[in-house]
Amino acid sequence: MYFVEERRRLPLHFQALAHPIRLEIVGRLAEVDEVGVNDLARHLRMGQPRVSWHLAMLRRGGVIRQRKEGRQVYCSLDLEAIRRHQRAFWELLDEKRRIGVSV
Repeated sequence: MYFVEERRRLPLHFQALAHPIRLEIVGRLAEVDEVGVNDLARHLRMGQPRVSWHLAMLRRGGVIRQRKEGRQVYCSLDLEAIRRHQRAFWELLDEKRRIGVSV
């Protein structure tokens, strides 16, 4: 098994992406590279606590990373983690195909 840990975390990864608001956050981070949580909340026209909750889901799913600078929290995509999860997913599909299991 190539990416055992990533494969184990695939359900969290896909759950993190399975919401329109979180997909909108991912799209915004793809546009701007890094953004503060408060700026993101303004962009989304949502309250900061709600945005923070969605960001926590994305962080647990290995989609984003966060860093703190003073009291401000900045978010960016964790592209390497996303790539690892993609590879684990494709490995899972290839493995099932090799042993003849319908996917």
